[in-house]
Amino acid sequence: MAVASIRSSGYAPLVAGAIAAAGGASVAIIQQISGSAEALGLLALPVVVALLLRSVWWACAGVVAVICVVPFATLPFGGPVTPTLLELALITWAVLLGAVTLVDRTQELRIGPAHVLWLLLAGVCVFAFLLGIGRGYTNETLHTFFSFMLALGVFVLMAHQVQRAVDAVLVLRLLLLGTSGAAAVALALYAAGAAFTERVLLRLVPYGYPGSRIVRYIEDDPNRPMRAVGTSVDPNSFGGLLMIGFVLGVACLVTHRTIAPRWLALGASGLCGTALLLTYSRGAWVGAFIGLVVLLGMRQRKWLPALGLFGAAAIALGLGRGFVERLWLGFTLQDPATRLRLAEYQNAWEIIRRHPWFGVGFGDAPSIDLQAGVSSVYLTIAERAGLMGVAAFALVIIVTGWNALRLVRSPGLVGDVSLALGAAFASALTAGLFDHYFFNPRFAHMAALFWLIVGALVALSQPRSGTGWSFQPQASAVRSQQSLSVDHHRGNFEVKGHTDAGPTA
Repeated sequence: MAVASIRSSGYAPLVAGAIAAAGGASVAIIQQISGSAEALGLLALPVVVALLLRSVWWACAGVVAVICVVPFATLPFGGPVTPTLLELALITWAVLLGAVTLVDRTQELRIGPAHVLWLLLAGVCVFAFLLGIGRGYTNETLHTFFSFMLALGVFVLMAHQVQRAVDAVLVLRLLLLGTSGAAAVALALYAAGAAFTERVLLRLVPYGYPGSRIVRYIEDDPNRPMRAVGTSVDPNSFGGLLMIGFVLGVACLVTHRTIAPRWLALGASGLCGTALLLTYSRGAWVGAFIGLVVLLGMRQRKWLPALGLFGAAAIALGLGRGFVERLWLGFTLQDPATRLRLAEYQNAWEIIRRHPWFGVGFGDAPSIDLQAGVSSVYLTIAERAGLMGVAAFALVIIVTGWNALRLVRSPGLVGDVSLALGAAFASALTAGLFDHYFFNPRFAHMAALFWLIVGALVALSQPRSGTGWSFQPQASAVRSQQSLSVDHHRGNFEVKGHTDAGPTA
């Protein structure tokens, strides 16, 4: 990527000294507060600092790792508010990226219509939050909203960090690695059984994980099949994470240009696809299907009839009967979970009717006969931030979708990576019809994942140096593409190969 390492800026000794001093003080303070051996884990801080100083991509990789593997982990000590690892990772990424941008004058700070619309959405959310003060806000409410706004800010970080197509390829590969790892952990726990899963996940309780409802079943009935959840607490949000990994993996298999190694693409699609089925998350299933349709419709139309025939044959032969029956019960509104969703929709409509413009904020509903919370991203936005929030969100989505549709028709690497991210984007929007985790402060990691994808798509559509809105138009227009590697001498992630002019607007 064009973002340079702090090490090359001349400020590395000062930054390293400051972080090392802060780290040493943190170890001592935490040891005194908690009196526990967990503080010794911070002795790994010098290694982390060294990696972060060598490339800002390590901060991005850390965020992806936390999102996929330990999304709810916190620091192992108590207090009024305990920071989560996701919050610390996001703040670190923002600080490092900001520092690099300030010291490296060749960095572009590109601003386009999507940035302005995103800022409008963020402003509406903050305004709705302020209007809702007094409606049951607690310290936890303030904390989750802060975490949610950090997750929303991933859009800005990703839109700035991705400055060429090969940067987006690196983001895609990080997502494939992270989701594959999460799927592998979930499958191992699922295969070991409920008792083993509970014993393992109970060890995460000191790190902010819940101590109840650890093993999840369909409709919370132990007599029904167990749901895969891994370390993500909630099987539906975990299904959304796996849906993204599955769609990206398949995208790497159907595109004409290899944007990820075959072993990684096959591993991600296989692991994530299998674990996705075992979450029994129907919204994520439908979202993954839409993502497949987008991929095949844009690149491999000849496979669409074969996909339809395979699905019909599987149903006729009774393959995966339990999955098909669960999906059918949802479509026909016959199971309790679906009927509960219908009640939530009616409740949401009443809240929107009474508070149409800016919603009820991020606390409780203003009257005892109503309850805030609904299994839909779009109704959740309308409840929390009103129709103004829905309008701002819709404008961001429309601009991003239009740019993605234009980009997928581009030749070469730009078109292929845009198609992969665009299909994941379409999957997320579809799953958002049936669940709320992409816009729920309690699932900040899923909100961060969504805005990471949106930011990467927007970055790919931005004009190159010398056009559009740019504060630093002198950056090089020559971009390299092809295979990803790590330069062990410079310590930066790089993509090596032949050069081209990069994406055009």
